[in-house]
Amino acid sequence: MFNSRSFKKKMSILKNVKFDKKTGFYVYNFNNSPIYIRNPKHLLPSNELKWACENLFYKLYTPQTGDVVIDLGAGYGEEAVWLSQNSNGVSYIGIEAQPVIYECLSNTYNKIGSSYRAYPFALTDASTFYLSSQLSYAASSEANSSYIYVPTISWNDFILKLNLQTIDLVKMNIEGAEIFVLKSIQDFSKIKRFIISCHDFRANFGDGDHFRTKKDVTNLLTSKGYTIQTFSLGKDWSDDWIFASR
Repeated sequence: MFNSRSFKKKMSILKNVKFDKKTGFYVYNFNNSPIYIRNPKHLLPSNELKWACENLFYKLYTPQTGDVVIDLGAGYGEEAVWLSQNSNGVSYIGIEAQPVIYECLSNTYNKIGSSYRAYPFALTDASTFYLSSQLSYAASSEANSSYIYVPTISWNDFILKLNLQTIDLVKMNIEGAEIFVLKSIQDFSKIKRFIISCHDFRANFGDGDHFRTKKDVTNLLTSKGYTIQTFSLGKDWSDDWIFASR
């Protein structure tokens, strides 16, 4: 059966994604800003990025001049590119544990400017952390078969390392590990807001109950004095995001 959506995506990839000989990655543009990706299939259509940023990531708070944003699980940096075009003077810190994706992220940020910085850490209190090579940039694993060493740093040491006194927004999309990072934070007084992807939808798909984090994340942040807002956008993945502020 002919799949018009799949055909349109393939045509969009052929039209918009180019191979960059200098870096060895693929690259496409969002409003003339380059985004580096590992695989052409990872092209994010401009309308989808715009929709997600305007209706989800930055709907309830759009960072302003002088704000500090930390993005855990920054991926290829698409949301940062959108923000750089809609808010000036934001200090944006992206953390991406997967080495090849971190390198793509660094190239993307390098084209935005010096106020956008990428770091290659697994944010954990554990002394070691390993990943396996995965085609999907979102996948990660700490199984015994994992073999790619990733440098680790605790949340508190990372904040000290960067000497951050105030964080205006923490954006978090780390595939079910969000509750563990939140439990490791000793001082919430520095953090004004969170926008967090919980992953109950993955548990509902049968990927494992460890992805069912929304209730625990909500309860923890409520206990720390945050007010929780949720989304009803009609998509399972988007409706598992929560916004917390105080």
